[in-house]
Amino acid sequence: MLSYRHAFHAGNFADVHKHSAWLLGIHALLRKPSPFCLLDAYAGAGAYALDDPAARKTGEWESGIGRLEAAGEMPDVLATYRDAVRAFNDNEPLQRYPGSPALAARELREQDRLVCLELHPTDFPLLKRRFASDFRVHVHHRDAREGLPALLPPPEKRGLVLIDPAYEQAAEYADVPKAVHSALARWPSGSYLLWYPLLSGKLHVSMLRSLAEGVRTLLVQELLLFPEAPGLQGSGLAWINPPWQADVSLREAGDWLCGNLGASGARASLDWRAVSE
Repeated sequence: MLSYRHAFHAGNFADVHKHSAWLLGIHALLRKPSPFCLLDAYAGAGAYALDDPAARKTGEWESGIGRLEAAGEMPDVLATYRDAVRAFNDNEPLQRYPGSPALAARELREQDRLVCLELHPTDFPLLKRRFASDFRVHVHHRDAREGLPALLPPPEKRGLVLIDPAYEQAAEYADVPKAVHSALARWPSGSYLLWYPLLSGKLHVSMLRSLAEGVRTLLVQELLLFPEAPGLQGSGLAWINPPWQADVSLREAGDWLCGNLGASGARASLDWRAVSE
């Protein structure tokens, strides 16, 4: 099983993959003037110091966002993400990494909302304090499996949900599709971005099969960056109701990430899954 506390892995290759797609979805929503709602189901602490003992223990950000920071040209979706991280650091050398809530909050207009769910006893108060003065951000001390369907549909007609649990227990691979289907039943027009790890045990395969049942539009991208690693080998995204041409942007980003962040033999895949009506 995977142990995945945000603070230990902030800015690693999985965050690069996940958060660049998160921003891609948010920017698609920003193309229209009508309000939207973002729901971050496993929000974490919101932001992380890269010199914190947890981040220093793994140093994973150096081979993730650190590689992008030192790189030259890259696909637009990755450049946009890199620039957002730079802006969070006031365009100074990287010292802090913005988690998904911090990245999202910087993009919100006055009419938009961000709803964050976090159950961890350490991360929740940090998240609550970070957004205490921002009326657009609502923070709930709540389990995502219960809170996600309970908070949907939002008053806004448009929106995006990010789902990235820790996958510390095998049961989560069965719980996630159930939670997503429950959310879809309440808000079928919402866009749902699910992250999952690629591990040698391949538990994600049955999860994706369950997720696709009854779903009409499902885009899946997998980056197998370290095919021979005994633990985390790569990063996967499953996107229900993605924005128009998200597949084009993700394909370009995936190829670049495999070539610049991965080991020998790294490869990317992207496909629209055959789904039932």
